[in-house]
Amino acid sequence: MSRQDVQEVYSIALRLLTMREHCEAELRGKLLQRDCDEIAIDSAIELLKGYGYLSEARYAEAFLRYRLKKGESLWMAATKARQKGAEETALQAAVDEAAVGFDASDACRELLHSRDPQGLRKQNERVWQRHARFLRNKGYDNDTILRALNEEVCEDLENGE
Repeated sequence: MSRQDVQEVYSIALRLLTMREHCEAELRGKLLQRDCDEIAIDSAIELLKGYGYLSEARYAEAFLRYRLKKGESLWMAATKARQKGAEETALQAAVDEAAVGFDASDACRELLHSRDPQGLRKQNERVWQRHARFLRNKGYDNDTILRALNEEVCEDLENGE
């Protein structure tokens, strides 16, 4: 392994990191797909960590923020981060931080409203079931889903609709 190999792998990794945050496992996988030498990958990753360009904590925060913005539950977002190879300690710290400001019922209602602003689910059982399935696939539990679906109906009845 030459110094050139490490520099080349470092450049590739840095280019990948400029597009978005990566965890070490994900970055390592992408570099291996490009047929980079494993020893050069190890050296490049150590350099990236040393300069602060590769951070498990930043990756976990960015990943959770992105997935929560897409309407996923905190549990589902954390599960997907684990599948991607996020480091558990950094992920748990990010989950704890995100949990402070995350209300599953509010997130579920917002997602439901953006998906069905006219409230078609109130008139059609199949639409209601489709929304319930959609929310379940986003990682929300049945109680939260039922509460969100029923609260919207109750609010409309109180408003005289």
